[in-house]
Amino acid sequence: MADNYVRLADTISSKEGIAYITINGSNRELFEISSLKAQLDLVVQSRRMLGHRMTQHKVVGAEGTGSMTMYFMNSDMLRLAVTYIKEGKCGGLKLKVKNEDAQSTIGAQEVQLLNVILNTIPVATIDDQSDDPITIDTDFSFDDIDVLSYFNLPENYR
Repeated sequence: MADNYVRLADTISSKEGIAYITINGSNRELFEISSLKAQLDLVVQSRRMLGHRMTQHKVVGAEGTGSMTMYFMNSDMLRLAVTYIKEGKCGGLKLKVKNEDAQSTIGAQEVQLLNVILNTIPVATIDDQSDDPITIDTDFSFDDIDVLSYFNLPENYR
């Protein structure tokens, strides 16, 4: 089949995405995001069983992890951190991320990450040697995931 190959137009540009954040029930676009990556890391048990010479593997759990870079222009995360420090209350965030490229025939994939906890909270940054915008890098974890939509097969594979 001559038409079964990956078409560049069906790949998703990393600039064609959008993210939303929910903090204490309030939703807004995560406008300060520069980059975001989230993944599921499977917890795999390895064991040699009697009567079998090969090591066998079994998935026994999963962990949600990620990283992001944000422009230093919003105090929402600092408010949450200070609330935790002063009152002992730490509410996780929700992140909803949609990847969709209008040029592609695969449609959109949209996921919601639940109980997101940022490892690093931006507080203050000053640098007299830089003309670049201030950015903050942080890793994060999440406890659950909902998939709101999945990608389709490319049009030439359907």
